[in-house]
Amino acid sequence: MSASPFRIWDDNPSPIDLLGFDAVVQPVLQASRTPDIGPLAIGVHSPWGGGKSTVLNLLENALREDAKVLVVRSDPWQYDNHHDVRGDLIAEILDQVAAAFKEDATVKAKLNDLRKRLSWGRIGMALGKGALLMQWNPEELVDAFSPRGRADDRSMAGFKKEFAELVDALPDVDRVVVLVDDLDRCIPAAVMATLEGIKLFLAVPRMVFVIAADQDMVRESIAASLGETNRSAAFALRYLEKIVQLPVALPRLGPLDAEAYIGMLLAAEDDPTPAQALALAEHCGQRRDAGLTPFLGGLDTLDWKPSAPTLALAAQLTDGLSADRLANPRQVKRFLNAYGVRRALATARSVPIPPAALMKLLLLEDLHGTSFQTLAATPRPERGALLTAWEAWAKATGKPTAPTVKKSTPSKPAAPPKLPAGIAEDTRHWAASEPSLADVDLASYIDLAASLLNVRSGAQASDATIRLVGDLLGPNDSVREAAAVTLSELAEPEQRAAMELAILQGRKLEDLDRLFEVVITWADRTPALVDLVLAAAEEHYDRLTPGALVNMSQAQQVDSYRPLAERIAADTGHDDMVQTAATMFLED
Repeated sequence: MSASPFRIWDDNPSPIDLLGFDAVVQPVLQASRTPDIGPLAIGVHSPWGGGKSTVLNLLENALREDAKVLVVRSDPWQYDNHHDVRGDLIAEILDQVAAAFKEDATVKAKLNDLRKRLSWGRIGMALGKGALLMQWNPEELVDAFSPRGRADDRSMAGFKKEFAELVDALPDVDRVVVLVDDLDRCIPAAVMATLEGIKLFLAVPRMVFVIAADQDMVRESIAASLGETNRSAAFALRYLEKIVQLPVALPRLGPLDAEAYIGMLLAAEDDPTPAQALALAEHCGQRRDAGLTPFLGGLDTLDWKPSAPTLALAAQLTDGLSADRLANPRQVKRFLNAYGVRRALATARSVPIPPAALMKLLLLEDLHGTSFQTLAATPRPERGALLTAWEAWAKATGKPTAPTVKKSTPSKPAAPPKLPAGIAEDTRHWAASEPSLADVDLASYIDLAASLLNVRSGAQASDATIRLVGDLLGPNDSVREAAAVTLSELAEPEQRAAMELAILQGRKLEDLDRLFEVVITWADRTPALVDLVLAAAEEHYDRLTPGALVNMSQAQQVDSYRPLAERIAADTGHDDMVQTAATMFLED
């Protein structure tokens, strides 16, 4: 199997639009730039992995092209101080404003005033928690907790007014847009602190907040922060509606969008340049806007395009994944990463399997685990028949086939194919989809996959066979002979698996005469197993006994063992008695 580079798709948001989110980004951009509206909070909602961070990236790239917009990026989930998330949010915004206007004296002065208020607010919080009690005298404590007016620069009461003055004083800035990401990953207290910081201190004219989060999780966090009350759920809904004036839900991926998305992800394996990848995404977007399908069609107009196998894999995965996984970009990436890991393992183990077949079997593992276990537990020689019956059942229409014999001869219509035992009914779509696996050599790959999943493989000996191998290597001659006869009556692949087990178990024997006696006799009954005997002889070359050479010289397959005897006879470094037995073998 030719080596293929290991590829993993990271979980970072995409810098280009692979998901057709331009339809969402444009309305948000227009809302954030609408004159005389502010403060404004826009909620970008979708479930986990739905593409919220990607939308924020696209918004940030577009907003930074406007010189009159100051963009601030915030991620409360990454704050170090979980006890003062509100303070961290405010400090982060002030720091980014300071970095943008570090040469403006007026802005610097106003920032210093706001930082004083914030610092005193944090000191008050620390005192309230008892963190600094040992460092303050009673008079200072009384002074710290004395009520303060808005004019006092040690009070947060006047913060919002001064912050509004700061924003108004920013030169050549019409909007400050704060992009808040990963709020739904925060603990409930941090969610509430972030929303309170926005509403109580930062929501002033010319400020726009774009909050990317799973709306349901944010509501649950608000409700959890209120404790178990009858009003908590209703309050959480109204509270969020009070904060967010413009909710925007990201669309779920449909099959056409999912196929294009998967195709563009897989296309990375064809090594496009960044410009080629961008051109492909833009081409896909243009066809989407024009209503042309598939979105990754008409690629001959591009200087570079994904390979045909890549596009075929994308179509196959789109057809195979369940609707829930297709609709979630992160779930798609997780499956592709599993595919990449499995392909790399197969390559490392020299297990040949076509990419399309690997993708289909991985879908079986992922979607229909018990049916995969049935396939894996089926003996190797019977797997092809199982897959043939499985696919025939899946593709059958269920309608009787019209008889082709003469009208005068009555005939019953052929019975429809039956679902194999141990296979689930809901695998019909999987089994009917391309490619067909019935004629593909999957033995080694299925055994590899079974070992990784810790499920039983049909390549492994059955419990009955294991008992027979134990009898075969035991001390009782009659039991040993009966076991040898029974084993030799098994199908050849099962005999091979059993002999491999016998040779493995035989390593534990101090005297190898018994092992070679039984496997040589066994190979006389099934000549196709001689190669295993020779492989065992090579493994134990320095431990071979005269008895092993005698058994080989008396075997029906004697000519198969002659080259080994010639080698031992010529090997002056071998044991003298074994060398003598090899010489006598050759003289017969």
